[in-house]
Amino acid sequence: MLLNYFLAVLVLAFSFAGTVFMSGGALSGYLDIPSILIMVFFPFVYQCLLFGVSTVKTAFTAGFKKDAAMEQLTKAQLFFKSYSKVIWITALAVVLIGMIAILKYLEDRTALGPNFALAFLSLLYGGMLHLVIIIPNSVFLKKRLIELNMDI
Repeated sequence: MLLNYFLAVLVLAFSFAGTVFMSGGALSGYLDIPSILIMVFFPFVYQCLLFGVSTVKTAFTAGFKKDAAMEQLTKAQLFFKSYSKVIWITALAVVLIGMIAILKYLEDRTALGPNFALAFLSLLYGGMLHLVIIIPNSVFLKKRLIELNMDI
């Protein structure tokens, strides 16, 4: 199952890179370190504070373990549901902050394009986090829960 996860992430990475390449862009245009930190680091730390580090560690491994208990699986499922919401709310907040900054400096036309790009990068990062982390882990957890319910 872990191999399937890495293959899916690899296919996603190649499709994203291929799309960027076909559009005539460069991957470096899609990288913004402050936006990545805001979208990756802060929601993860928030979740660690809500759930505790040990529960977060269990959440990321429970879907891949054959011997995971029902309680671990349900806590992990709750973690990823919450993590999904935190990521999208963070992305929305960053877009709104970016749009306010754009409107504040509307007279400077040279800054409009880059500011719009930065405002929307958080949505891209949120979507990528969702595709790479949330959806696969949620699917593996659901599969484990189904397996446990069928054994009962």
